[in-house]
Amino acid sequence: MSSEAYSLIRLTLFKHGSASFLAALDEAQIRHSPIRNFSNTPQASGMVEAITALSDAMPWNAIAKIIVAWIEARKSREVIIHTESGERIHAKGYSASEVQKLLKNSTNVIVIDTQPSE
Repeated sequence: MSSEAYSLIRLTLFKHGSASFLAALDEAQIRHSPIRNFSNTPQASGMVEAITALSDAMPWNAIAKIIVAWIEARKSREVIIHTESGERIHAKGYSASEVQKLLKNSTNVIVIDTQPSE
């Protein structure tokens, strides 16, 4: 059994952002899988995906580049990174290297596109 730690990036995708963001991950060959939440109370309507890998194998840089490029492609897109310290950081305007540092301490990454694809 490996003594290496696993890393997890939890993505909550809302509105019209899910298809295009997951397509960007697929194009970069970054594996992701859905997380199913079961509850007897109402929940937010976003879908949840996870990217999991051994810490040393997590493609931090590639994911950060995808986030930055995805945001810059349309004005209606936003990515909000929640950190372990409770901060909420809007990734718009950040460089890929800055986003990469934030991802390593993230608890959830919210992906939103308020406009449908053309």
